[in-house]
Amino acid sequence: MKKILKKIKYNKPFQQSCASLLYIIMRALFASYRLKTKNTFMPERAIIYFWHQNIIGCLFFLWKTKNLTTVIVSPSPDGKIAGAILEKLGVKVLYGSSYKNSISVVRSALKILKREKKLILVGDGSRGPAFKLQPGITYFAEKSNSDLVFIECKTKHNIVFKKSWDTFRIPLPFSKIIISSKNQSY
Repeated sequence: MKKILKKIKYNKPFQQSCASLLYIIMRALFASYRLKTKNTFMPERAIIYFWHQNIIGCLFFLWKTKNLTTVIVSPSPDGKIAGAILEKLGVKVLYGSSYKNSISVVRSALKILKREKKLILVGDGSRGPAFKLQPGITYFAEKSNSDLVFIECKTKHNIVFKKSWDTFRIPLPFSKIIISSKNQSY
């Protein structure tokens, strides 16, 4: 049974179908959310990051404020689905991780930062450990002379996946999403 599920998960039409359905759900959620920002400042040149558990809330903020730019996404099957959703939102996606194609991803990301001046990353990566900043992020900031901007997301009412490595959260419909940011220069 595991082999069958794995085969389905790697099936491109299945990934596209999942991405389309999840995109519709995400846009419906985005239409219901309310945004409150505190101390949010986006410098001209920045690497924007947030924790994996808050992907939905942070993407809503970046989408609503038109700060979506290139995002680095894992090349895993789940990452391919997430990447397809992001592309439907109008985001450029760069597939790669510290586990796969790391050197080419670093080169591509530095070129993107030079050209677009912004890059979005998940601070604790796709595998964790949760709430531990991956070292590649500070490397990108130093090499590109960019500010690091941490997006903090708070919501009161969430669906929480307690068995996931990061206790992934999906804000419930009509939630207020409270965003603040912290900047660090390099």
